[in-house]
Amino acid sequence: MNKIISVAMIAIIFLLPGCIKVGQIGNINFNVPYSQQVDVPQVADDSFGTALPAGGISIGLPAVGFATNSGQYLVTYNTSASKITTVDLKSLSLQILAPATQNFDFLDSVQVYISAQDQPKMLVAYQYSVAKGLTTLSMNTVTDVNLKNYFIQDTIYFRINTHVNAIPATGTQLNIASSFHVLANLLN
Repeated sequence: MNKIISVAMIAIIFLLPGCIKVGQIGNINFNVPYSQQVDVPQVADDSFGTALPAGGISIGLPAVGFATNSGQYLVTYNTSASKITTVDLKSLSLQILAPATQNFDFLDSVQVYISAQDQPKMLVAYQYSVAKGLTTLSMNTVTDVNLKNYFIQDTIYFRINTHVNAIPATGTQLNIASSFHVLANLLN
């Protein structure tokens, strides 16, 4: 009897990992990059040298739309929206493109929210303590949210909220670069 139980336990130990892998056979993973240049809007009266209040101010930038092209990506990877299991934001960075002398010293913190048609605004990336001298800011991403319902829309919107301690130079231009990781299972 003990031999039968031992053999059964050994079989379970060897077969269980195989069963888990069988469910993963139909998985496809791919990354989808997006990049968009945006102009930082002028702060009212910044041409008059208006001083900011002690402690700075919070500013929300206008929403920036990205065409998802999700349908094209799904065709490329021979899958469909119904087969997508999860979509998460793998990375997001902000880079100053112009003027050449501008850096992120004017920022104390930044949060990036995503929204889409019929989907709520959701925090997806942040940097609460911006180091001095940077011209590229790699954001911390929120990893515990499934962005599938955003990704399958025609357009997603990024909205940047900042806390600034100074007014950025007139004509400051940023590049928002992001990469979404898509997991789909063809057996679903």
